[in-house]
Amino acid sequence: MEFAKEREYVGDLAQLFELRETRLCGGRAEGVRAVLLSDGAGMEMMLLPDRCLDLYSLKYRGRNLGYLTPTGVVGPAFYDRRGDGWLKSYGAGFLATCGLSNIGSACEDAGEALGLHGELANTPAERLCVSVEEENGLPVARVTAWMRSAALFGGNLTLARTVTVRYRSGRVELTDVICNEGFETKPYMTLYHFNMGYPLLSEQARLSIPTRCVTPRSPHAAAHAQDYLRITPPSAPYEEMCYYHDLETDAEGFSAVGIENPAEKLAVSIRFDRRALDHFVQWKMLGKGDYAMGLEPCNATIDGRADARANGSLKFLAPGEKTVHRLAVTVGEHL
Repeated sequence: MEFAKEREYVGDLAQLFELRETRLCGGRAEGVRAVLLSDGAGMEMMLLPDRCLDLYSLKYRGRNLGYLTPTGVVGPAFYDRRGDGWLKSYGAGFLATCGLSNIGSACEDAGEALGLHGELANTPAERLCVSVEEENGLPVARVTAWMRSAALFGGNLTLARTVTVRYRSGRVELTDVICNEGFETKPYMTLYHFNMGYPLLSEQARLSIPTRCVTPRSPHAAAHAQDYLRITPPSAPYEEMCYYHDLETDAEGFSAVGIENPAEKLAVSIRFDRRALDHFVQWKMLGKGDYAMGLEPCNATIDGRADARANGSLKFLAPGEKTVHRLAVTVGEHL
Protein backbone atom coordinates (compact mmCIF):
# COMPACT_ATOMS: atom_id res chain seq x y z
CA MET A 1 0.00 0.00 0.00
CA GLU A 2 1.31 3.50 -0.81
CA PHE A 3 2.28 5.62 2.18
CA ALA A 4 -0.28 8.32 1.38
CA LYS A 5 -3.00 5.69 1.65
CA GLU A 6 -1.51 4.16 4.81
CA ARG A 7 -1.51 7.58 6.44
CA GLU A 8 -5.32 7.65 6.22
CA TYR A 9 -5.48 4.74 8.69
CA VAL A 10 -3.56 6.42 11.53
CA GLY A 11 -4.05 9.39 13.81
CA ASP A 12 -0.35 9.73 14.68
CA LEU A 13 2.57 9.00 12.35
CA ALA A 14 4.22 7.15 15.27
CA GLN A 15 1.92 4.19 14.50
CA LEU A 16 3.99 3.71 11.33
CA PHE A 17 7.31 5.50 11.84
CA GLU A 18 8.42 6.59 15.30
CA LEU A 19 11.07 9.07 16.41
CA ARG A 20 11.15 9.94 20.11
CA GLU A 21 13.51 11.63 22.58
CA THR A 22 13.83 10.36 26.15
CA ARG A 23 16.24 10.03 29.08
CA LEU A 24 17.51 6.92 30.85
CA CYS A 25 17.12 6.26 34.58
CA GLY A 26 19.18 4.39 37.15
CA GLY A 27 22.81 3.75 37.99
CA ARG A 28 25.52 5.28 35.82
CA ALA A 29 22.98 5.74 32.99
CA GLU A 30 20.96 8.27 35.02
CA GLY A 31 19.96 11.23 32.85
CA VAL A 32 21.66 10.05 29.65
CA ARG A 33 19.76 11.35 26.62
CA ALA A 34 18.43 8.77 24.16
CA VAL A 35 16.68 8.90 20.80
CA LEU A 36 14.42 5.96 19.89
CA LEU A 37 13.67 5.31 16.24
CA SER A 38 11.60 2.68 14.40
CA ASP A 39 11.52 2.54 10.59
CA GLY A 40 8.12 0.80 10.35
CA ALA A 41 9.53 -2.38 8.82
CA GLY A 42 11.07 -4.09 11.85
CA MET A 43 14.23 -2.02 12.38
CA GLU A 44 14.46 -0.37 15.81
CA MET A 45 17.34 1.50 17.40
CA MET A 46 18.52 3.60 20.33
CA LEU A 47 20.91 6.50 19.68
CA LEU A 48 22.79 8.14 22.56
CA PRO A 49 23.44 11.89 22.06
CA ASP A 50 25.45 11.95 25.31
CA ARG A 51 27.79 9.36 23.82
CA CYS A 52 28.65 10.83 20.39
CA LEU A 53 25.18 9.93 19.06
CA ASP A 54 26.41 6.34 18.89
CA LEU A 55 24.06 3.51 17.97
CA TYR A 56 23.74 1.63 21.26
CA SER A 57 21.03 -0.86 20.28
CA LEU A 58 19.94 -2.08 16.87
CA LYS A 59 17.21 -4.69 16.41
CA TYR A 60 15.48 -6.29 13.46
CA ARG A 61 11.98 -7.68 14.04
CA GLY A 62 12.67 -7.75 17.77
CA ARG A 63 15.97 -9.63 17.46
CA ASN A 64 19.17 -8.08 18.73
CA LEU A 65 22.07 -7.49 16.32
CA GLY A 66 24.81 -5.89 18.45
CA TYR A 67 26.92 -6.79 21.47
CA LEU A 68 26.34 -5.24 24.92
CA THR A 69 28.99 -5.40 27.65
CA PRO A 70 28.24 -5.80 31.37
CA THR A 71 28.79 -2.04 31.98
CA GLY A 72 25.56 -1.10 30.19
CA VAL A 73 25.07 2.56 29.28
CA VAL A 74 27.48 4.80 31.20
CA GLY A 75 27.15 8.58 31.32
CA PRO A 76 30.13 10.65 30.14
CA ALA A 77 30.80 12.00 33.65
CA PHE A 78 32.13 8.55 34.63
CA TYR A 79 34.69 8.37 31.81
CA ASP A 80 38.25 7.51 32.92
CA ARG A 81 40.64 8.70 30.21
CA ARG A 82 43.77 7.18 31.79
CA GLY A 83 45.34 4.14 30.12
CA ASP A 84 42.71 1.48 29.54
CA GLY A 85 40.10 3.24 31.70
CA TRP A 86 37.93 3.55 28.56
CA LEU A 87 36.89 -0.09 29.13
CA LYS A 88 35.13 0.82 32.39
CA SER A 89 32.50 2.80 30.46
CA TYR A 90 32.52 0.75 27.26
CA GLY A 91 29.00 -0.60 26.81
CA ALA A 92 29.86 -1.53 23.21
CA GLY A 93 26.43 -1.47 21.58
CA PHE A 94 26.12 -1.81 17.84
CA LEU A 95 28.41 1.19 17.24
CA ALA A 96 30.95 2.91 19.47
CA THR A 97 32.97 5.64 17.75
CA CYS A 98 36.66 5.94 18.67
CA GLY A 99 38.91 9.00 18.27
CA LEU A 100 39.46 11.85 17.65
CA SER A 101 42.73 12.05 19.57
CA ASN A 102 43.57 8.35 19.44
CA ILE A 103 42.39 4.93 18.28
CA GLY A 104 43.59 1.61 19.59
CA SER A 105 46.28 1.29 22.25
CA ALA A 106 46.99 3.88 24.90
CA CYS A 107 50.25 5.68 24.18
CA GLU A 108 52.23 8.91 24.48
CA ASP A 109 52.60 11.05 21.38
CA ALA A 110 54.10 14.53 20.99
CA GLY A 111 54.23 14.86 24.78
CA GLU A 112 50.54 13.99 25.23
CA ALA A 113 49.30 10.96 27.19
CA LEU A 114 46.53 9.32 25.17
CA GLY A 115 44.09 6.77 26.55
CA LEU A 116 42.73 3.69 24.82
CA HIS A 117 40.52 4.62 21.82
CA GLY A 118 40.32 8.34 22.67
CA GLU A 119 37.50 10.33 24.22
CA LEU A 120 34.93 10.54 21.42
CA ALA A 121 32.63 7.69 22.54
CA ASN A 122 32.29 9.50 25.88
CA THR A 123 31.68 12.97 24.43
CA PRO A 124 28.16 14.44 24.79
CA ALA A 125 26.58 16.45 21.99
CA GLU A 126 26.68 20.23 22.39
CA ARG A 127 23.68 20.58 20.11
CA LEU A 128 21.02 18.11 18.97
CA CYS A 129 18.48 18.41 16.17
CA VAL A 130 15.76 15.74 15.76
CA SER A 131 13.27 15.95 12.90
CA VAL A 132 11.00 14.01 10.56
CA GLU A 133 10.77 15.41 7.04
CA GLU A 134 9.11 14.25 3.85
CA GLU A 135 11.03 13.30 0.71
CA ASN A 136 9.40 11.88 -2.40
CA GLY A 137 6.18 11.38 -0.48
CA LEU A 138 7.80 9.30 2.30
CA PRO A 139 8.90 10.23 5.85
CA VAL A 140 12.60 10.55 6.60
CA ALA A 141 14.04 10.86 10.11
CA ARG A 142 17.20 12.90 10.64
CA VAL A 143 19.11 13.21 13.90
CA THR A 144 22.10 15.56 13.92
CA ALA A 145 24.50 16.14 16.80
CA TRP A 146 27.61 18.27 17.22
CA MET A 147 30.55 17.03 19.33
CA ARG A 148 33.80 18.82 20.16
CA SER A 149 37.33 17.62 20.98
CA ALA A 150 39.17 20.69 22.28
CA ALA A 151 41.49 22.05 24.95
CA LEU A 152 43.23 25.31 25.68
CA PHE A 153 46.46 25.16 23.66
CA GLY A 154 45.41 21.67 22.51
CA GLY A 155 43.43 22.26 19.32
CA ASN A 156 39.76 22.46 18.41
CA LEU A 157 38.27 19.62 16.36
CA THR A 158 34.52 19.21 15.86
CA LEU A 159 32.40 16.34 14.58
CA ALA A 160 28.94 16.92 13.13
CA ARG A 161 27.09 13.60 12.84
CA THR A 162 23.86 13.08 10.93
CA VAL A 163 21.93 9.82 11.20
CA THR A 164 19.29 9.35 8.49
CA VAL A 165 16.61 6.66 8.41
CA ARG A 166 13.99 6.40 5.66
CA TYR A 167 10.55 4.84 6.04
CA ARG A 168 10.61 1.02 5.77
CA SER A 169 14.17 1.09 4.41
CA GLY A 170 15.97 -1.22 6.87
CA ARG A 171 18.93 1.14 6.45
CA VAL A 172 20.81 3.58 8.68
CA GLU A 173 22.85 6.24 6.88
CA LEU A 174 25.67 7.85 8.84
CA THR A 175 27.47 11.03 7.74
CA ASP A 176 30.25 12.52 9.86
CA VAL A 177 31.87 15.86 9.08
CA ILE A 178 35.10 16.43 11.00
CA CYS A 179 36.48 19.97 10.99
CA ASN A 180 39.59 21.61 12.38
CA GLU A 181 38.24 24.87 13.82
CA GLY A 182 41.62 25.80 15.29
CA PHE A 183 44.57 27.62 13.78
CA GLU A 184 47.19 24.88 13.65
CA THR A 185 47.35 21.65 11.67
CA LYS A 186 46.23 18.79 13.91
CA PRO A 187 46.16 14.98 13.71
CA TYR A 188 42.81 13.21 13.90
CA MET A 189 41.97 9.53 14.21
CA THR A 190 38.64 7.72 13.77
CA LEU A 191 37.51 4.13 14.15
CA TYR A 192 33.91 2.90 13.82
CA HIS A 193 33.65 0.04 16.31
CA PHE A 194 30.68 -1.90 14.86
CA ASN A 195 30.03 -4.83 17.22
CA MET A 196 28.13 -7.88 16.00
CA GLY A 197 26.47 -9.85 18.79
CA TYR A 198 24.15 -12.76 19.56
CA PRO A 199 21.77 -13.96 18.13
CA LEU A 200 23.10 -12.53 14.86
CA LEU A 201 26.55 -13.77 15.85
CA SER A 202 26.80 -17.50 16.51
CA GLU A 203 28.57 -20.52 15.09
CA GLN A 204 25.86 -20.68 12.40
CA ALA A 205 26.75 -17.20 11.11
CA ARG A 206 28.89 -16.47 8.05
CA LEU A 207 31.16 -13.46 7.60
CA SER A 208 31.49 -11.61 4.31
CA ILE A 209 34.82 -9.77 4.13
CA PRO A 210 35.92 -9.33 0.50
CA THR A 211 39.61 -9.01 1.29
CA ARG A 212 42.63 -8.97 -1.00
CA CYS A 213 45.13 -9.39 1.82
CA VAL A 214 44.89 -10.35 5.51
CA THR A 215 47.50 -9.07 7.99
CA PRO A 216 47.37 -10.35 11.60
CA ARG A 217 47.95 -7.72 14.26
CA SER A 218 49.68 -10.03 16.77
CA PRO A 219 51.59 -13.34 16.88
CA HIS A 220 48.52 -15.00 18.43
CA ALA A 221 46.33 -13.77 15.57
CA ALA A 222 48.96 -14.95 13.07
CA ALA A 223 48.87 -18.45 14.57
CA HIS A 224 45.13 -18.61 13.76
CA ALA A 225 45.13 -16.59 10.54
CA GLN A 226 43.76 -19.45 8.45
CA ASP A 227 40.59 -19.34 10.60
CA TYR A 228 39.91 -15.60 10.51
CA LEU A 229 36.44 -16.24 9.02
CA ARG A 230 35.58 -19.11 11.36
CA ILE A 231 33.02 -18.40 14.09
CA THR A 232 33.11 -20.81 17.02
CA PRO A 233 30.83 -21.23 20.08
CA PRO A 234 31.77 -19.20 23.18
CA SER A 235 34.79 -20.56 25.07
CA ALA A 236 36.93 -19.61 28.05
CA PRO A 237 39.64 -18.53 28.23
CA TYR A 238 39.67 -16.78 24.85
CA GLU A 239 42.38 -14.39 23.66
CA GLU A 240 41.15 -11.69 21.30
CA MET A 241 42.53 -11.47 17.75
CA CYS A 242 42.65 -8.60 15.27
CA TYR A 243 43.23 -8.67 11.52
CA TYR A 244 43.83 -5.83 9.07
CA HIS A 245 42.12 -6.31 5.70
CA ASP A 246 42.88 -4.71 2.35
CA LEU A 247 39.29 -4.70 1.08
CA GLU A 248 38.02 -4.74 -2.46
CA THR A 249 36.53 -1.40 -3.49
CA ASP A 250 33.75 -0.64 -5.97
CA ALA A 251 33.75 1.96 -8.73
CA GLU A 252 32.43 4.61 -6.32
CA GLY A 253 35.27 4.06 -3.87
CA PHE A 254 33.16 2.17 -1.30
CA SER A 255 33.75 -1.19 0.38
CA ALA A 256 31.16 -3.45 2.01
CA VAL A 257 31.40 -6.12 4.69
CA GLY A 258 28.70 -8.14 6.38
CA ILE A 259 27.48 -11.05 8.43
CA GLU A 260 24.56 -13.39 7.82
CA ASN A 261 22.97 -16.00 10.07
CA PRO A 262 20.59 -18.16 7.99
CA ALA A 263 19.47 -20.13 11.06
CA GLU A 264 18.20 -16.92 12.68
CA LYS A 265 17.16 -15.16 9.44
CA LEU A 266 19.30 -12.16 10.36
CA ALA A 267 21.86 -10.25 8.33
CA VAL A 268 23.78 -6.97 8.50
CA SER A 269 25.89 -5.24 5.88
CA ILE A 270 28.12 -2.19 6.39
CA ARG A 271 29.16 -0.03 3.44
CA PHE A 272 31.67 2.79 3.82
CA ASP A 273 33.76 5.24 1.83
CA ARG A 274 37.31 3.89 1.60
CA ARG A 275 38.67 7.22 0.35
CA ALA A 276 38.32 8.61 3.88
CA LEU A 277 38.42 5.34 5.84
CA ASP A 278 41.35 3.58 4.21
CA HIS A 279 41.89 0.92 6.89
CA PHE A 280 39.65 -1.92 8.09
CA VAL A 281 40.06 -4.06 11.21
CA GLN A 282 38.32 -7.30 12.12
CA TRP A 283 38.16 -7.79 15.90
CA LYS A 284 37.47 -11.39 16.88
CA MET A 285 36.46 -11.95 20.52
CA LEU A 286 34.49 -15.16 21.02
CA GLY A 287 34.79 -15.63 24.78
CA LYS A 288 32.00 -16.64 27.14
CA GLY A 289 30.09 -13.46 27.98
CA ASP A 290 32.47 -11.50 25.75
CA TYR A 291 31.11 -12.79 22.45
CA ALA A 292 31.56 -10.18 19.73
CA MET A 293 32.83 -9.71 16.20
CA GLY A 294 34.03 -6.20 15.43
CA LEU A 295 33.82 -4.96 11.84
CA GLU A 296 35.73 -1.71 12.07
CA PRO A 297 36.38 0.88 9.34
CA CYS A 298 39.09 3.33 10.42
CA ASN A 299 41.55 5.87 9.07
CA ALA A 300 44.82 4.53 10.56
CA THR A 301 46.39 1.57 12.29
CA ILE A 302 45.22 0.78 15.84
CA ASP A 303 48.35 0.61 17.98
CA GLY A 304 48.01 4.22 19.05
CA ARG A 305 48.78 7.61 17.57
CA ALA A 306 52.53 7.40 18.09
CA ASP A 307 52.70 4.17 16.10
CA ALA A 308 50.43 5.57 13.37
CA ARG A 309 52.66 8.65 13.12
CA ALA A 310 55.72 6.42 12.80
CA ASN A 311 54.20 4.14 10.14
CA GLY A 312 52.74 7.02 8.09
CA SER A 313 49.05 6.17 8.46
CA LEU A 314 48.23 9.16 10.73
CA LYS A 315 45.99 11.78 9.08
CA PHE A 316 46.01 15.57 9.59
CA LEU A 317 43.62 18.47 9.10
CA ALA A 318 44.85 21.96 8.28
CA PRO A 319 43.14 24.98 9.89
CA GLY A 320 39.57 25.21 8.56
CA GLU A 321 39.87 21.90 6.68
CA LYS A 322 37.05 19.34 6.75
CA THR A 323 36.75 15.67 5.95
CA VAL A 324 33.55 13.67 5.42
CA HIS A 325 32.99 10.04 6.42
CA ARG A 326 30.02 8.23 4.84
CA LEU A 327 28.75 4.87 6.09
CA ALA A 328 25.52 2.90 5.79
CA VAL A 329 24.18 -0.09 7.72
CA THR A 330 21.52 -2.31 6.16
CA VAL A 331 19.60 -4.97 8.10
CA GLY A 332 17.37 -7.81 6.90
CA GLU A 333 17.06 -11.56 6.57
CA HIS A 334 19.78 -11.98 3.94
CA LEU A 335 22.85 -10.16 2.69
